[in-house]
Amino acid sequence: MGEKIALGFHTCIDYELTWDDVIIKDLIKKYNIYDGEITTDLLIDSERTLIIAILGHMKQNIGGEMIPSDSKIIEDFAERFQYNITVGGTATRAALSIQKLGYSSAIQICCFNEHIQRLLPKEVHYYSSVGEGQKTVYPHVVLQYPANLHICINDIDFTTSRPNRIMFSRDIDSLNIQISEDFAPYIKNAEVFLISCFSEVLDFEILKDRMVKTQNLLKHLPQNALVVMEDGCYVQKEYRYYVHQTLQPIIDILSMNEDELQDYVGHRIDILNPSEVAEAIKNVYTRTNIPIILVHSAAWALAYGKSPGFLHNALEGGIAMASTRYRLGDNFGLKEYEETKLLPNHKSSIDFCESIHNILNDNIYCIPCKDLDFVKNPTTVGLGDFFAGGLLPELVLERRN
Repeated sequence: MGEKIALGFHTCIDYELTWDDVIIKDLIKKYNIYDGEITTDLLIDSERTLIIAILGHMKQNIGGEMIPSDSKIIEDFAERFQYNITVGGTATRAALSIQKLGYSSAIQICCFNEHIQRLLPKEVHYYSSVGEGQKTVYPHVVLQYPANLHICINDIDFTTSRPNRIMFSRDIDSLNIQISEDFAPYIKNAEVFLISCFSEVLDFEILKDRMVKTQNLLKHLPQNALVVMEDGCYVQKEYRYYVHQTLQPIIDILSMNEDELQDYVGHRIDILNPSEVAEAIKNVYTRTNIPIILVHSAAWALAYGKSPGFLHNALEGGIAMASTRYRLGDNFGLKEYEETKLLPNHKSSIDFCESIHNILNDNIYCIPCKDLDFVKNPTTVGLGDFFAGGLLPELVLERRN
């Protein structure tokens, strides 16, 4: 106990699938899927609808999270592929990334099983809100698709422009995410607390209860602790606004990725168009009334609000951590993280940052992402989680200056 960085509450087990063109294309042929059926807005109640949703995300070059009607659908789908078993969840992956930089942390986790015991390092001091008797694994199946993949089957004809990931799960632990005030002794010295989102909760009564428990738990933080919430794309979209409104009095920074920004405003935007991004950011800021809105994308990371420049080092740390994850997966340490910091910034990202600063002036602080075009086999899973992990230690250092 006594860690300066504390986190909660989402933890899960991921099955990270190894991409295989042949399997996906064979399934498109097997289920005789046509272009007119492709969408992301459908109930996943069979393997066929699962493939349609995957194609919908790929065609739009977006990532996403979806909950099927039955976990067996995605478990059977996963068995068609080779896959790695990893620990997921925003708060948990952030804790794992912090450990790579030599920091310890305290985290409340919402599931417990053999993989948690095996994969969480000793530097991550955890408290299980479900106890240690719950052994069931509810996998989150994660499919990464590559850039420049041409899908041309039946009348389907498109090419992906960038890599991304799609996640599917029906996780009882996440649907009923438990939060315990017994975690209070772990956070009494925390200087920064990361809340991961409640996007998988489908029952509004459960969500209301968890909001009360979150508020009660965070009363045990030191008075000057900084609270960051990493957002998500909610299955029940109206729940997202409720969470923001309810937790607004205790959240200092609301962080989200580019897909979550676009999901919030309800339409696609060009992330390299400064005017479109500026309007979207102002929309979120006005509606949430949270002091700082932070958005991280494949091209830039920005903070918007009153005097956001104090986040300079935190944004750089987040970009460096996510970029290192992108190029090396889990196989890196402090040395590789520092090497990433020295990589050149992407030219289009530099231009974007200059332009949006001219539009929003002192209310925005925006820095470019690294030029990672040289990476042949990128990891797209957990980039936002690792961004949060790079952010938190720098926030602790900032609080001390």
